[in-house]
Amino acid sequence: MSDEGYDCDVLVCGLGPVGALLALLLGRRGISVIVVERAPEPYPLPRAAVVDDEVLRIFQSAGVVAEVLADAQIQEEVSFVTVGGRKILLLRPVDGIQGHPPLVSINQPSLERTLGAALAQTAAVDVRRQHELLDLDQDADGVTATVRPVGGSGEAIRARWAVGCDGSASLVRQLLGIEYSGSTFQRWLVVDVLVDRPLAKVPHPHFYGDWKRPTVSLPMSPGRHRWEWMLHHGEEEAAFLEPEALRERIEPWLQGESAEIERAVVYTFHARMATRWREGRVLLAGDAAHVTPPFAGQGFSSGARDAANLAWKLEAELAGAPDALLDSYEAERRPHVAAMIRLALGLGKFVQTRRRAVAALRDAYLNAMDVTGAAEWLQSRIKPIPAYGEGTFAERPHPFPPKRSVGSQFPQPSVVTDGEGLLDDRIGWGWCAIASDPAAAAALGAEGLPVLSLGTDVRDPSGEIAAWLGRFGVDWVILRPDRFVFAAGTGAADVPPALAVLHRRVGRGLVGADRP
Repeated sequence: MSDEGYDCDVLVCGLGPVGALLALLLGRRGISVIVVERAPEPYPLPRAAVVDDEVLRIFQSAGVVAEVLADAQIQEEVSFVTVGGRKILLLRPVDGIQGHPPLVSINQPSLERTLGAALAQTAAVDVRRQHELLDLDQDADGVTATVRPVGGSGEAIRARWAVGCDGSASLVRQLLGIEYSGSTFQRWLVVDVLVDRPLAKVPHPHFYGDWKRPTVSLPMSPGRHRWEWMLHHGEEEAAFLEPEALRERIEPWLQGESAEIERAVVYTFHARMATRWREGRVLLAGDAAHVTPPFAGQGFSSGARDAANLAWKLEAELAGAPDALLDSYEAERRPHVAAMIRLALGLGKFVQTRRRAVAALRDAYLNAMDVTGAAEWLQSRIKPIPAYGEGTFAERPHPFPPKRSVGSQFPQPSVVTDGEGLLDDRIGWGWCAIASDPAAAAALGAEGLPVLSLGTDVRDPSGEIAAWLGRFGVDWVILRPDRFVFAAGTGAADVPPALAVLHRRVGRGLVGADRP
């Protein structure tokens, strides 16, 4: 799409999983992307450990979900073990609205290889490894980056937009002068182990609330297992990293399984967020914009949501949308990320207490929740739901998330059109509408918006779409490319005001655009 004078539409700085995912989402839509990355190859050892069904749906839109799931392990429950040794079911993930398993363990190097292979097949994306970003300069029309290839001299790349996906130590963020505020927390020893089969003693994730040494045990992708132990103030890291000490630490968890230590490292956990995510034509995503402790398993998942939110807005802006559309990126994502950080901090406090009396109170509370059945009720309410309280919508979303139609993510059941499959695969990328009322369907399609008429163009064997419409008392919806509900209404009379807002806030450039 880039014109003469520009090397690309979007320059992505950093080729971690967030940068790779953003580049892939853009490239699949024909947006020309250059990705610069200093490292010669992906980092070979595990970091991110889990993703949820929201992120799997994003991988689906990027065309790689089958490959990701091929090297992932579905997690069916998460347990907490009290000081007294009682195991309490903390979470049993249940299938939600996304059409994918709610929680899976992954191996980040495998994920990055999958994304890299997809990028190599995407003509619009030019990946330049061993290229170091030196500087950024921007004006009203674009961004000029100074980049130096290994062994070479500085060269300029001219782009319409740039996105910093270069991690928590982001040079892009530093060059923009954006602060990265937050807190630093306890150190943890993280040990990744290659195993010959799933561990019988800990077949699913466990949090151990031992106040003397809080511990996490996590099965990862097939053939891998991770343990995390909290270190106390004053403890020397080197003593914990000795091979013999590491072996002694994992032996009690084994019951005849073969285990080879792949990596051991001490991490200091942080909760930080950039004070702003946009400066002119440069934006931040992933760890460059925010980091969270790992207790909720939402670090990479939050970055993936950034990529999905930002990709369609960059595409729309390049097609003529108002500049203010990109301001809604931070307006939507920041509160959701903040909620995920609060969740992680809360779980961290729950696990990390080092006071016996506090641990006893915590365990008594958990026991009571378990006995009364309240824990099961709470499970579905722990994680913030995929819904935005403000942003690019036809109207302001309802202040109470469970009552939101507009601003919530639309369900993805298996449907039947000209074939059977998940909803997103049947409708493709881009804006679309679904309607159960024929008059509303005609009004929605009058200006080129792709429309699926429920019962005619698409059948809903599970009844999930009809149930969603009935729950909110509407008979049509307009869906954004990220499948959040832009507008919902009843009858043809509600359609023109919604389309007017759509054209005003997003423009007309993508309405009715061809789908891949």
